[in-house]
Amino acid sequence: MAATRRDDAKKGRETSEAARLSGEAVQTRATVTKRIEAATIQPAVPPPMEPRSVASVRISDETSAALELLLRIEQMARGAADLAELHQVMTNETRKLNRARQIFVISLRERGSFKVVGASGVAVIDSHSTLAGAIGKLVATMAAEKGAADAVEFTLPAFCAADSELALAYPFREMVWLPLLDRHSVPFAGLLLARESIWTKDDIRITRRLTDAYAHAWRELATAKHFASRVRPRIKYGLMVAIAAMVALGVPVPMTALAPAEIVAATPFVVAAPIDAVVDEIAIEPGAAVRKGDVLVRFSDTVLRNRLAVAEREVAVAEARVKQATLLAFSDAKARHELGIAAAELDLKRAERDYAADLMQRSVLRAERDGLAVYADRKSLIGRPVSTGERIMEIADTAHVEVRIDLAAPDAAALEAQSPVKLFLDVDPLRPWSGAVTRSDYRARPSDADVLSFRTFATLERSTRELPRIGLRGTAQVYGASTPLGLYLFRRPLSSARQWLGL
Repeated sequence: MAATRRDDAKKGRETSEAARLSGEAVQTRATVTKRIEAATIQPAVPPPMEPRSVASVRISDETSAALELLLRIEQMARGAADLAELHQVMTNETRKLNRARQIFVISLRERGSFKVVGASGVAVIDSHSTLAGAIGKLVATMAAEKGAADAVEFTLPAFCAADSELALAYPFREMVWLPLLDRHSVPFAGLLLARESIWTKDDIRITRRLTDAYAHAWRELATAKHFASRVRPRIKYGLMVAIAAMVALGVPVPMTALAPAEIVAATPFVVAAPIDAVVDEIAIEPGAAVRKGDVLVRFSDTVLRNRLAVAEREVAVAEARVKQATLLAFSDAKARHELGIAAAELDLKRAERDYAADLMQRSVLRAERDGLAVYADRKSLIGRPVSTGERIMEIADTAHVEVRIDLAAPDAAALEAQSPVKLFLDVDPLRPWSGAVTRSDYRARPSDADVLSFRTFATLERSTRELPRIGLRGTAQVYGASTPLGLYLFRRPLSSARQWLGL
């Protein structure tokens, strides 16, 4: 009989996982809860022996498996090496008993704020994420209204705005708050459990049993004695490392700074609008090679063409008036007087016609040198009104390029005349280019990334490699004078501290 019972118990333990996930898991948790309550209320007197049927043996085995899981989770909590491991046990192992879909571990700060320090399925929680911030505000509001020392069961959108992102997008609506109490029954942390279905009393009772074990393990890990016992054996090695670090901080190293860089033309030819007009067509693609005389831009010439036609008509009218005045001048003294006025008007109309013809000729913009057309986007230019002198594009000489570096203002300490530069292009980072700083802006101004920077230019050393293409981007490393390693590492914090303290 004893062998038969052991075999039955073994079979029950093998099927405990499937039974826990099936519909009988709810009945098992209820049985576990009743047994826990009976163990805490009734005296430890063995019940009278009664004959058991096969069904009672099966139920007892399922209960034993659930109790074994409960004890194993408690053992894992008390055996956690640190708080991070304990948080993983609290968020992931607890779900095996209460069917929670997501569990948040929330720590109560000294000023009464709540911070999410753990979540189910997440190794490292980002406390600045949207969900973590919303959960922290939710628990803070709940604690202000209901208190954080008692278990609180609620349904979203309780304790948050009905139109908030948490209330609208979070899928698990049924929540329960279970606090972790210290020895004086003051909450210092808690669990926020969420799922789709309503929480039962059995699930809450079993989870509260686990929260007692979690609170005990948390208090033990947070004591100064625990951390002191872990740090004390390493004091000797820590002192050695600290001395080595102090010595290393005095080693001289070159002051360097990293900044975004771009290959630009050294002597570009600026193509500007010769008239006030609207861009009608861009005849070349960005980055295309052009030759002298090629058409670059065509402006809208409707107004100019009509103005030229009107000016030519006015010239014809003025010429006819001059001819008429000339014929009448032989017999009429007044006509001889008007002949000079008609001639002046003819000269004026001819000047207006020549001006209109010149504007008409300028409606087609041609290249004045060979090179590479450099501009941002064709679609952004077509249809845009431009003023006289407004930059449209550049024609760059591919044989003369330089590096434009946007050196941030705090890194200007590494900037000196003829400072060495190393350029790491994004397309070929393993083969850097060497160069030297040639000039830099006197004043800092916002860069393309909206960072206050000094625009610095550097030339590249001659090499057997082909010069990089205009427009390539990368990172430039600018070298300055030597400085101690400590100053190099803590230069920015020291500068910020001096500005804040006013020293």
